[in-house]
Amino acid sequence: MEIHDNLRVNMARPRRFSWSKFFVIALTIFILLFAAFAFYAYMALRPMAKAESNVQAVVKQKTSLTNLHDMTVDYRDGSTYAVLGSENGQSKVAIIHGKEKKVHVFDYGNGLTRNQIKQLLKNDYQSKRIYSANLSEYQNTLVWELSYQAKDGSLNYLTIDYKNGTVYRAVNGI
Repeated sequence: MEIHDNLRVNMARPRRFSWSKFFVIALTIFILLFAAFAFYAYMALRPMAKAESNVQAVVKQKTSLTNLHDMTVDYRDGSTYAVLGSENGQSKVAIIHGKEKKVHVFDYGNGLTRNQIKQLLKNDYQSKRIYSANLSEYQNTLVWELSYQAKDGSLNYLTIDYKNGTVYRAVNGI
């Protein structure tokens, strides 16, 4: 305080920067942003998690498959779900088309693997990038539905037989 003409005047002092308030505010903003991102991610992934639980419930109800895992979704001809499981010690795959409740079960394990598919696409089709490799069904046969980018940058789709690699459908140059 300063005395000025016999009056006491409170002089405004410059406030000091408070590091503790800064850290509390910064931490609060960080926590709020993290919570918003987590909520957004939860809401974005919720439909897929719900579809996966619905597909697994249908497969458990309609088949005797156990140990269900590795669900894939292919959107080429509507939604096609493939779930790996086992039955009597043998690997099987269950295929469900869209919202149908009809389940098709195929033997799994004596066909082309994902690594063999990748090599096939790189060697025979000169793929630059592989977007998806999902199990599906085509004409009552277990197939791989593949999408990849060619060296020229075009998008291509292939439907190949799971067991021997025979090409059923090919869409090139999209």
